[in-house]
Amino acid sequence: MRHRIKAKHFNRDSNARKALFKNLVRSLVEHGFIVTTESKAKEIKRISDKIISKAKVDSVATRRLLHRFFGRRDVVNTLVDRIAPEFSDRNSGFTSIEDVGLRRGDNTKLSKLSLVKMPVRMHSLKNAESTIKPVENKKVSSKKVVTKKVAPKKAVVKKSVLVKETVSKTKPKKEKK
Repeated sequence: MRHRIKAKHFNRDSNARKALFKNLVRSLVEHGFIVTTESKAKEIKRISDKIISKAKVDSVATRRLLHRFFGRRDVVNTLVDRIAPEFSDRNSGFTSIEDVGLRRGDNTKLSKLSLVKMPVRMHSLKNAESTIKPVENKKVSSKKVVTKKVAPKKAVVKKSVLVKETVSKTKPKKEKK
């Protein structure tokens, strides 16, 4: 019997398990969905629902609390500024689990854990600001640029041929007359 065993350990020690959960929740916040095994998805659903309900209260204290879990300010800002306002009318059930199928390698059940409501812009605030850069006008030189037309290279198909050679390390025996 499994008395007093609350959660699964996933064959990891406590630090590795916390890192796994932190990274999966971070991916859920950044992308809006993750595809993982069924048991991991159930555990991440528990954790992410608690974190999103905390993020609904926008204060410095909750941002510091979330930063202690994530360790990255852009993920915390994305969660508080973009994702949590979408769930202002809900008290729970922020994520949903859907069955995807079976993994090809080990036949494990895969599940897709996704947010119920997706914001219009999903990526983190830091990535959105860093991708937009002002274009500077550069002075164009008066030199003439000559471009050559190059014919496209033909794809070379290599055929891998396996040649098995039998090499005997023993000396051949001499025939008796």
